[in-house]
Parts: sequence; structure tokens; C-alpha cells
Amino acid sequence: MSVLSYSESGFDTQDDRWDDWEDEEMNTPMKCLFCTQTFQSPIVLFRHAKQAHGFDFPKTRATLGLDFYQSMRVVNYIRTMGLSDPNFEQVSGFTIDGTEAFLSDDSYLKPAIPDDNLLYALDELDLDDSASVGSLSRSLKADDGLGSPDSLRERELTARIRALEHQLGLREREVKYVSGQFDEYRQMVKRQFYDSIDDCGAGKEAADIGERGSGSEEADGSNYYFNSYAGNDIHMQMLQDKVRTEGYRDFIYDNKDVFKGKVVLDVGCGTGILSMFAARAGAARVIAVDNSDIIHKARANVIENKLEGVITLVKGKIEDLELPVDTVDIIISEWMGYFLLFEAMLDSVLVARDRFLAPGGLLAPSASYIYLTAISDEEYINDQINYWDDVYGFKMSAMKSTGPVIEADVDVVPARAVAASRALIAEIDHGTATPAALDFSSSFTLVATRDSTIHAFLGYFDVAFARSQAEPGPSQAVLSLPVCDGDSSDAPVSARALWKQPESSMNGFTTGPHGTATHWKQTVFVLREPIQAKQGDEVRGQFTCRKSTTNPRELDLDISYYHAARDADGQAAEPKQLSYQLR
Repeated sequence: MSVLSYSESGFDTQDDRWDDWEDEEMNTPMKCLFCTQTFQSPIVLFRHAKQAHGFDFPKTRATLGLDFYQSMRVVNYIRTMGLSDPNFEQVSGFTIDGTEAFLSDDSYLKPAIPDDNLLYALDELDLDDSASVGSLSRSLKADDGLGSPDSLRERELTARIRALEHQLGLREREVKYVSGQFDEYRQMVKRQFYDSIDDCGAGKEAADIGERGSGSEEADGSNYYFNSYAGNDIHMQMLQDKVRTEGYRDFIYDNKDVFKGKVVLDVGCGTGILSMFAARAGAARVIAVDNSDIIHKARANVIENKLEGVITLVKGKIEDLELPVDTVDIIISEWMGYFLLFEAMLDSVLVARDRFLAPGGLLAPSASYIYLTAISDEEYINDQINYWDDVYGFKMSAMKSTGPVIEADVDVVPARAVAASRALIAEIDHGTATPAALDFSSSFTLVATRDSTIHAFLGYFDVAFARSQAEPGPSQAVLSLPVCDGDSSDAPVSARALWKQPESSMNGFTTGPHGTATHWKQTVFVLREPIQAKQGDEVRGQFTCRKSTTNPRELDLDISYYHAARDADGQAAEPKQLSYQLR
């Protein structure tokens, strides 16, 4: 999956915008009381007024106990005088003593110049509005012909309302700017993760490769999943996994008679590699579907390899699409995730099967199997768990998983670490399975193959390809054997992967520790308390797997188990319960 990253230049650009905002909105230029200079801050403005013009406004305000309204009157009075006298900007040493008539004259509550931002910065100077009672009292006593006390009160309140409205306007502009910044960021994230570039229209291109979509996509976690496959790196990783890619190639090329003249559907086509394998194997038509933007590069790959006459690419979710054919003969798909079921793409393949696969049709792969075994790996525990006990001389216990749910780890475990037989905990026939059945619970018994300290359970999977979906899988007798993993031709029959049993003509591959490492690796379920086991001891339990309730592409897994020592007196130990999350 891709991860959103930011370059330093990206952050610098964003930081510049925020600086611009502070300059333009938070520090709006204000004109000096006595000259034409402007300032970003009222504090700087009044410092300039003191030094250049000899008027110490903050000191005067404090000494005379001027309230908010009287301070407004002072500002407007000085500005009015300046507007009426072009030489006023040369004045220095302006003073007041608190007896001036304008201090109670409401006509000076009206701004002397339009949009005077200094007036609305006065309240940022911690002006004491409690003194406004005295100002109002003096205003009411003043018989200046402006009207009754009620009208004076109304004017003063009106002026205050105007001031507050202006402040509100400033805040609204700030909010609008922040909202704009957020929208810009959201659009950037949307472009990175969610939006699909559907620029091909509904018609065919010159190469006669169709692309059809559902018209729009919801910006949700599902689209995040699809667009995590839009980049090159993840596809290179999968293509370079020879076990995976050559497993599909060998099955398709070794069974060209199965593919010859057939209509094939490739669900989640990615770069189009499986579609091109099928086309080269003789398929009459291949329909490649993907909901990720990688499909645009897949189209280019198909054209470059001159297979546009066979392969049609369709963009969208298989659940929503209408294909250019009613049915298909074969569905191929590389849908497997960690622990097989992580990412829940098999659900989409089963939907495609029910909607489009003709009776008697084939799915490739046709079956899959999930196994559980146990490992003894002191090196792994020290590297992954005990590492936090000493990080450059510091303890970091908080980094360990201490909650009720442990995060399962995905890693490559060496075959030498396996310390027990394996148990088959899920067998999935792709021809008959339902999405609901992919949540499962299965009992297991693991037999210790040597004296060891069992540190963790280990999960992995095999997939099998059959020439016919009706072909039976391995016999139940084979499935019930408590075997160890192993795929070499000279390994005992009971130790080989299920799809390599003599009675099965299936092909396939394993992701187990005894096979070649794959990009799926294995899934490690670390035990909180290691098990001291002797050869022949059993670990019995119940394994439950289900889709996460918070994200259906993640898995919640519960393991209940107990250690049954070979020489025990028959008393079963108290089961231990562990919960894991694979995300």
C-alpha cells in the first residue's frame, strides 16, 4: 500500500501561505494617528506615535482610565483633526488631560476614516470596559444637544455593535481562509488517495480498448484501498515475486488447451500481466478489470505488446460494472492478502463468479488453504519484542503491545524456527465458497516436533490451481494428517503441500516457511507467555478469523489454546485467550 508523503518543498510552500495569511489577515495594516505611515500591529503603531510624535497613548489611557469608547473617541478626534489640517502630521507633543469635551461626544464614535482597523484592535490592548459605566454616566449628564439619555445610550450601543460586527467580519475572513486552506489540503489528499482519473470516456480508443466505470466513486476507505495500488512500486514488488508470478504463468502456459478460445475475466488486473499470460495462451477474449488508476498503465502495456485485439480493459468495481459479455469461461485473479484473507478481495472475486462465470467455469486459483503451526525463534523475539527493553540505553516498554489486542506481525520466518506440526484451519473451495463463510472458526492440534520454547504461532497459506473447478481436492485422509510443511520432491508424501499430494493433479504454490519466501511472508502471532514444550507435546485450541468491524479489509483474530504435555496426568490446562488484529 502506498503512504502519503510530503517533500520539504511542499511544506515550504504551505508554510509560505500561512505566513501570507498572518500578514494579510491577522496583522492588517493600520495608519498612524499623526502621519501617513502604516503598521501591522497597534503596539508598534503606538510605540511609533510616542517616539515620533510625542503622544504616549497607552500611558494616557491608563493614567486617565479611558474606557473602550473614550479610546475610540481619542482616535477619531485625532484623525478628524488630521483630516481637517494638512499640516497636522507635523504635530508633536499632543496631550489630553481628561477634561476634553470630545471624550463624551458620541459623534466621535463614528470612524473618521473608512475601515479603520486600529479601532477594532483597541480591545486587544486589554482596555477596561468596566470604566464604560463612568463614560456612559458622563455622556448622560452632558447636555450637548445630541438628544435624550436614551438616544445617547442607543448611539453608544450602536457604535459598540459596529465594532463587534467589524471584529466578526475579521474573524469570518480568518475562518474563510482557514476553510480554504483545509479544502485545498483535502483536495490534495483526495487527488492522492481517492480520485480516479477517468479520462477515457465511454467510447473505445484507437486501440479498441474499452474503459467503463460506474460514473463516480465515493471518497471512502474502499477507494483508499484501490488507489493504494495505483503506484509502480507495489506492482514491481509483486511481479518480482517469482513464486507468485511464475505460479500463475506456469499454470496458464502449461494448460493452454484450457484457455484456448475461452473468454477470460481478470479481476484486479493491476499491470495486466495475468491478462497477457491468458492472451498468449490462446484466450479468445480477455476482459481486465481494475478500480485503480494502474489500469491506465495496464492499457499502455497491452498496446505495447500488441494484444489490444484480445484484451479489453474496464475500469471500476466489479460489483458495480456491466461487462461487454454476459458470461466468461475462466476467472483469474491474484487476490490474496496477508494471511490469505487480509484486504478482503476474495469477496469481489466471489461476486464476479456469481455474476459472470458460466456454468462449469473455472477459477484460477481454484482453492486455497490456511495453516497454523508454532515456532521457536529467540532471535526473532529479541529483534522484535525485547528490542524495546534497551534502545541505546533507554527502556521503551510503552512501545510493546500491552493492550488486550496484539497486532499480528508479518515477517519471513526461517524454516529452522518451526517447532511443531501444522494444522489446516481453513480450506476454501473458490467455486462454492460464500463471502459469509470467509469468517471462520476452527479447532487445531499442533504436535511439538522437538524440545523447544514455543514463542509464537505462525500462519500461512497455499493456493492451488486445477484444470477444472469440479476436480476434487486432496482427500480428507490427507487433510487430517498432522504433517510438517515441505515441498521438495524427495520429501515424504505426508510432508508435502496439499496440492502436491499424488492423488491431486493441482498445481500451486505455498507461502510457508519451508518454501521460497514470497511478498506475503508469514503471519506471526506472538505469545504473551512462551510454552515450554517437549517433543510429542500437543498445543490444542480454537482459531477464529473474522473481518474487522471497523474496517472490513482488516482482520480480527482470536486464538484460544492450552498446552497438553505428553506425560501429563490427563488434566487439561486452563485455556489462554489471545486476540490479534491484522491491519
